[in-house]
Amino acid sequence: MSLYNERIDVRSTTGGHPALFAWRGHMYRVRRIIGTWDSAPHTPEFGARNGTDVRLVRVAAESDHGQANIADISLDTATNNWTMRRLWN
Repeated sequence: MSLYNERIDVRSTTGGHPALFAWRGHMYRVRRIIGTWDSAPHTPEFGARNGTDVRLVRVAAESDHGQANIADISLDTATNNWTMRRLWN
């Protein structure tokens, strides 16, 4: 497991959950949402700052090469930017 904090491109379903994301030139298909957590504006461990809420989403994802992974990705709700936080493979 590594900590990355790198921007990713996420494509969401109509329910707001990520379905696909691109990171470092690879596409990952979300197979399952394992859990979601919303930070309070005062919770620095999720990266919240200046009153911004961050949603952390843990997913089971499959790479475009068929490798199974668990990833923590986060959404900054103020900017709508997604970040790759952690990846286990």
